[in-house]
Amino acid sequence: MGVKWTPEQESAIIAPKDSSLDNQTLLVAAAAGSGKTAVLVERIITRLKDMDNPLSVQELMVVTFTKAAAQEMSARIGLALAKAMESTDDATLQARLERQLNLLPSAHISTLHSFCQWVIRSYFYKLDINPTARIGNEAEMALLQQEVLADLLTKSYEEGLYNIYELADFFSDDKSDAGLTAKIMSLYNYAMSLANPDGWLRKALEPYKEAMNINPSDTLWGEYMWSNHMDVINRIRERLERMEQILLDPTGPHKWQNIYDNQLAALGMLSAAQTWDDMGEACKHMDTFIKDQFRMGSKEAQAYDPILVAEFKSLGGQNKDDLKAMQTAIFTVLEATLQDQFKAQYPIIEGLVELTIAFHQAYRDMKQEQGIMDFSDLEHLCLALLVEPGTEDDPQPSEVAKELQDTFKEIMVDEYQDTNGVQETIINLISRVDNRFYVGDVKQAIYSFRMADSSLFMEKYNTYGGNDAVERRIDLAKNFRSHENILAATNFLFYQIMTEDAAELNYTEAESLIPGRIVEDAPEDWVGGDVELQLLDVSKDTLGASESDEDEGDDPENNERELDFIIQKIKEIHAAKKQVQNPDGTFRQIEWRDFAILRRSLAGWGTRAVEAMRQAGIPAVVNERDGYFEAQEIQLLLALLSIIDNPEQDLPMAAVLHSGLVGLDANELGALRLSGEGSLWSLMPSYAEEAQDERLLAFIGHMERWRTLSRRHGVTDLLWDIYESQDYVNYVGAMPNGLVRRANVLALYDRAKGYEASGFRGLFRFLRFVESLRDSNQDMPLANVVSEADNVVRLMTIHKSKGLEFPVVFLSGVQKRFNMMDLRSELLIDKNAGLGLKGYFPDIRVSFPTMPWFYVKDVKEAALKAEEQRILYVALTRARDKLFMTGFIKGFKNSKGVLSTIGELIKNAASVETQQLPTDIITQANTYLDWMIMGFARHLDGGNPLRVAIEYEGPTYFDLPDKQCRLKVEIHDGSLYGDLDYKADIDETTINKVRELKAVNSVELPQEIVDRFNYSYPYNDATRRTAKISVSELKRRFQERELEAGTIDTLNEPIATVEVSADDLANSVFGRKPQALQSEDDVLTGAQWGTLMHEAMQWLPLVTYTQASLTKELDALVANGTFTEEERNLLSDTSLYKFFSSDLGKRLINAKRIERELPFSMLFEGKRVYDTLEDGENLFLQGIIDTAFEEDGEWVLVDYKTDRVTSGEELIKRYKIQMDLYKEALQRLTGMPVKACYIYSFRLHDAIIVD
Repeated sequence: MGVKWTPEQESAIIAPKDSSLDNQTLLVAAAAGSGKTAVLVERIITRLKDMDNPLSVQELMVVTFTKAAAQEMSARIGLALAKAMESTDDATLQARLERQLNLLPSAHISTLHSFCQWVIRSYFYKLDINPTARIGNEAEMALLQQEVLADLLTKSYEEGLYNIYELADFFSDDKSDAGLTAKIMSLYNYAMSLANPDGWLRKALEPYKEAMNINPSDTLWGEYMWSNHMDVINRIRERLERMEQILLDPTGPHKWQNIYDNQLAALGMLSAAQTWDDMGEACKHMDTFIKDQFRMGSKEAQAYDPILVAEFKSLGGQNKDDLKAMQTAIFTVLEATLQDQFKAQYPIIEGLVELTIAFHQAYRDMKQEQGIMDFSDLEHLCLALLVEPGTEDDPQPSEVAKELQDTFKEIMVDEYQDTNGVQETIINLISRVDNRFYVGDVKQAIYSFRMADSSLFMEKYNTYGGNDAVERRIDLAKNFRSHENILAATNFLFYQIMTEDAAELNYTEAESLIPGRIVEDAPEDWVGGDVELQLLDVSKDTLGASESDEDEGDDPENNERELDFIIQKIKEIHAAKKQVQNPDGTFRQIEWRDFAILRRSLAGWGTRAVEAMRQAGIPAVVNERDGYFEAQEIQLLLALLSIIDNPEQDLPMAAVLHSGLVGLDANELGALRLSGEGSLWSLMPSYAEEAQDERLLAFIGHMERWRTLSRRHGVTDLLWDIYESQDYVNYVGAMPNGLVRRANVLALYDRAKGYEASGFRGLFRFLRFVESLRDSNQDMPLANVVSEADNVVRLMTIHKSKGLEFPVVFLSGVQKRFNMMDLRSELLIDKNAGLGLKGYFPDIRVSFPTMPWFYVKDVKEAALKAEEQRILYVALTRARDKLFMTGFIKGFKNSKGVLSTIGELIKNAASVETQQLPTDIITQANTYLDWMIMGFARHLDGGNPLRVAIEYEGPTYFDLPDKQCRLKVEIHDGSLYGDLDYKADIDETTINKVRELKAVNSVELPQEIVDRFNYSYPYNDATRRTAKISVSELKRRFQERELEAGTIDTLNEPIATVEVSADDLANSVFGRKPQALQSEDDVLTGAQWGTLMHEAMQWLPLVTYTQASLTKELDALVANGTFTEEERNLLSDTSLYKFFSSDLGKRLINAKRIERELPFSMLFEGKRVYDTLEDGENLFLQGIIDTAFEEDGEWVLVDYKTDRVTSGEELIKRYKIQMDLYKEALQRLTGMPVKACYIYSFRLHDAIIVD
């Protein structure tokens, strides 16, 4: 039975056949869990099966986000092709699908980086690059950048370039240029994500240049500030209009008439200001209008409607906050002062931009000189090939791009929302306006830190049309993953908070999640049900909420309370043997692997959580994607390496001495420190002797050996000696989360190997490299040691969970504040907003915010919060059956009864009467909990505990979309949680039996279990047979069978090596031995000869040669890097010339169609090789055909051999099976017959025909 597709999925699969057009570009907006990958694969299969409009898999280009996704995509397509072949009786279609399956390995299904690499390899001769250039690893590229930048800065200081002294004064400190270096690198890395980096950098300078000559109010930044200010004033006006209506009501709070009057007067003053300086003057006097308090006695309050009182107070309070903020607004700075600031800023921003461009050029030159590339080079070099020179500002396709446009009939881009500007330009240049297929979900665009640009998706999302539009949008909204209540709760929240102004996208019915999975006849103990927000109120044990809001979410003690709650909830669900639903609709008992705990960041939390969960009897593992250098085992190793390099450093020395490597406690460490003056290392020998401390004496011996080792050998040898002598790998493996820790220390060894393999040496330099990675936030991923089959609870970041699903999800730490640290930098960067630079007082070395900085900060803060909404969306859509959200709060009111920030949010949100919350309320959020609170407070049932907590009596509006979703909000006493000292539930008798290695209990196993333990696989022979086989192996197997049958006398194995003496070589036609190899003992293998001669036949142009012209062409192959000098000297000019002069060579030269080094793969009847295989079982055969050329509509197949033989019969006997296989493969691959097969022997200088 085939898959039943939804109408929208069907459209995405068959378009443009459901339209009036022949071709269309499609944007498939695929919501979470909508089966986008399945749709993409089905579209490809449908296109390949289309006999009316034939399309080859080689005419498709499929771009994926990761290599793993590309491999999965290729595997899915291969499986789908195989199934399609089995499901049809149409011989023509079967042959076509088989050919596509054979071509699949050469199809362009890859990451964009891999595609760029292919383009560069194919057209490298059009670029000014070293033909032998390779892609450098992260280590050498980071060190190369450091060297280039250090040299550039030195030159700048010497020659006074780029306003270097002002830049250093601004960005650097007294110790180093690290601050300036970091700014240059951040600017460089950002620019490299754009199609024209230098052009963008210079364009970002233009507003600063213009600002020196025009009024600040007329600048881009001034117009933005004025517009925003007018929006605030309009919001104040709207609130005052509602406050007036309330006061007109007989039961309105007339006592507060003066508050209304003062705010109305403030509004009048602000509205009257028409110029920048007038507005500034008005803002300075706002304190006059906001002094009144909302005071009212209990008896007075009885005369008024409490709902109207609460609403008036809320509206007036918001106005008061806005008016108070105006006192420090940018308008309070005079325009003349702002103009002076612009003039002072320009030399600094100009110097920084020009210095970054200079670094770009110097770094590019150094890479060219060393024959090395990084990943950004792949994109930009590919772009250089695809853009017509001179059109960089408005890229137009080059001849290469036009060739690729003709090659690819459709370009498919998966996870399109994660594309950047360079990648978008590349895709546009190799495609047409009507043959692109984009698939993704802008609501899951969460990779801005990788320079992804979600606005590319949004632009198309907002402009693409319907069925008959050339550029068409199709929405896949049906979610087949999550239970309908999880989807309804997600919709309920995002209908309110995801708006165009607050989150770049309006979450409407078109964007909402539609249930595609309906749970029917669920058992009573099914785990699903309400979506739950579980909060711990920790206000009894902490300071008042209003006093500690800034630190909320980062309190280790309260984090442990939340963790304790989660552990208890997981144990409760598991012990109750709750049921979860399988994807096929059946139910089963819940297992540990069904739980996942997601957090925005795991740093400082994940390892502790795993330790606590294991102590509680819950198997758990954490795979943190960041925090590698902060991991305890890595910090200790780096501290040890640091003191091996320089033992006079007391801090790392103390860390090592206090660790398990030495084992000094705090008192012993203090005694060592107080034993004299000098460093700990200088005091250690005498102290150790005097105290007869064997640990220190042994450590001193190790240190001396390690220091010697570090000078004489590499970092890898040093690390391995540490691992072995200290048993360090097993030491960390015994710690909590030991599998990951063990893998981490081995990963550091691998990183050191990569560092040294790149040509770098020295412990100091390695430590400097690691430090640069850490400082630039280029953290290494922590080791992954868990497979999907492992029955453990998984702890991961929300980013890591993207694309995954789990029956039960805990979204933990929802109270943790968003990371806005980047917004505090002196330099802010945004693609559209440009560069925002702070001002600077050089006399006191203090920076201050400026108009450009405020502007870019606002744009970036809005973008960051929009992305945080999308990250929250990803988190909520990971759960299949049950979703918990957990966190802690520090009360809804402080000790004086005043509402906390979160209490104010509940009050302000609950009174809103529109479906979408106002932008100013949405953007107040600094945590996921803020958004949950403001959304759930408006739920009739679920929000009641929140409204009760603040004693809310204002108006309510519950008529919202998906209001029927089942939400449960519970608030617990946080003081009842936090004891993570779990004891294993095992009695002492059992423990003693285990210690004595006795059986804990004696149980007679059921027969089914006995049978399973004794099970023997019935197809054991198949386990020894490979599913993939090479032509050489297949040939050998056929020869074995013939030998067994007695049809041949001996097994003709191909000769692996041929020893050639120096004299033989000098006199042979096979080459000229280089002097460096002319030693008596030196021999060369037949494999080396064969490889070189095959490569020559692959790369030599197929033209008529003289002996001299052939020699010249071979020498040219050395010049372009195909061969080294030594390899060239091993090539036989004479043998190659004799081939091209032969009849076969001339036929090859004159052929119109020629294939060289043609890879193939085909399915092969298994019983032809192994008699014991089942009927219909296939093997996968792979090989490479040396040369095939077309002659009179038929193929001529040629295989080159360098075997030392005396006759052609020997070669036929040795290689006939191989040639027959090549012939069969070529015919099946192309559908064209093979009329002749030749073995050309470079030893015999003869073409032997194989019948």
